[in-house]
Amino acid sequence: MTNQIIQFIQNHWMLFLAAVVVIALLIFEEIKGKLTGLAKLSAQDAVLLLNRESAIVIDMRNQKAFGSGHILGAMNIARSDIDHNAKKLEPHKNQTVILVDDYDTNTAPVATKLRAQGFTKICVLAGGLNSWKTAQLPLTKD
Repeated sequence: MTNQIIQFIQNHWMLFLAAVVVIALLIFEEIKGKLTGLAKLSAQDAVLLLNRESAIVIDMRNQKAFGSGHILGAMNIARSDIDHNAKKLEPHKNQTVILVDDYDTNTAPVATKLRAQGFTKICVLAGGLNSWKTAQLPLTKD
């Protein structure tokens, strides 16, 4: 059995290497998520939080992207403007905050800033607005 595994690895070393890299990346992403302490929500879970807990959505995309379509009721605050909008966010400190960008790749630094301002319930829309669109959930352009 082990001879067969070793022979397979020798004959298909590129395939084996690719599998090892993919597994390592998956493990890295899982550990990174645990270290940041950010709950990643599916689009359906985000809808439940919006409806049941009156969660707020902070859309971190630029104004042009926000204007082309966003989640109903979302606040548009760019990543770089989070510090400048502390007073605007203050009334929502005890609510669940759902961070949204295009693909959920730039949310950790914003979550860190919000935690420093006293926010405790911070979640991220897994896959960003792209996952919302994939789930065929509505967007608004108001």
